[in-house]
Amino acid sequence: MPDPRLPIRPVPVPSVRPWAGTRLGPADAHVGEVWLAGPDAVVATDAGVRSLDELAAALGEALVGSRGMALLGPRFPLIAKLIDAADWLSLQVHPDDTLARTLYGPDAVGKTEAWLVLDAVPGAELVTGPADGLDEAALRAAIAAGTTSQQHCRRQPAVPGDALLLRAGTLHAIGAGTFVYELEQPSDLTFRISDWGRQTGRTLHVDEALLALRPAEHAVPCGTSFRLAPGALEVPAFRLEIPDLAAPARRTPGGRSLEVVTAIRGTLHLAGEGWTERLAPYETLVVPASVAAYSISGPADAVACVGSLP
Repeated sequence: MPDPRLPIRPVPVPSVRPWAGTRLGPADAHVGEVWLAGPDAVVATDAGVRSLDELAAALGEALVGSRGMALLGPRFPLIAKLIDAADWLSLQVHPDDTLARTLYGPDAVGKTEAWLVLDAVPGAELVTGPADGLDEAALRAAIAAGTTSQQHCRRQPAVPGDALLLRAGTLHAIGAGTFVYELEQPSDLTFRISDWGRQTGRTLHVDEALLALRPAEHAVPCGTSFRLAPGALEVPAFRLEIPDLAAPARRTPGGRSLEVVTAIRGTLHLAGEGWTERLAPYETLVVPASVAAYSISGPADAVACVGSLP
């Protein structure tokens, strides 16, 4: 097993999607998502290849921290991913923990998520909730009838550097030409409402979506220009930070929570007791909770995302 006092470098997991762009792989590979860290991401160890969930089960609090153990026990508690959309993602909604467990059993987890827009072509948009003034009954009727369209949606420009929090139950979609970093609960439960008429053969989940939908919920803006307001992106399931790297940022997991560090812009240098690591853009390290302290540094324009448990 890895030494829990040292960082872990997971192998990214590509995911084929019908709406994929070309930022994450060649066009014929159709890679729409890359999971940078999550329960199924793997790590090479002296005992062979292990998933982060397997490492969490073996190392427990030494990896996930006291907060991780209290939240989910010895399970890897976060997913960090990149999403590259050449076309609209499906219109969708995610369940909260209660509904997830009602539908799929006591180990199921809901899905609240955060977006950081990394890049977007001119005119790219996001769906961030139901259209303003739309009657709930009318929205539910459209979903049930399979006639939901963008007229039922609140749309806003996708602006690089903007950060948004999407709580479980929020109607949402990522638009064509948008590149996003996403931090979320360790769940892949997605209820598709509409695939915008595409003949993908993918299942829609109308009944489940109607149970999960919270029509009053809209995405919450939490920052611009790759900066977050203090405490702006913290929910019970995760915290997302964009540390100020003007000076080396000192961080102290100190047994409380692991930290998932991703280089977004510029090359990052991380250093703790007895170790140093270099991260090129979009590379990720998992810093175990057992690491007492470490620092992140980079050039003046560098951007890092750090996911942890509050």
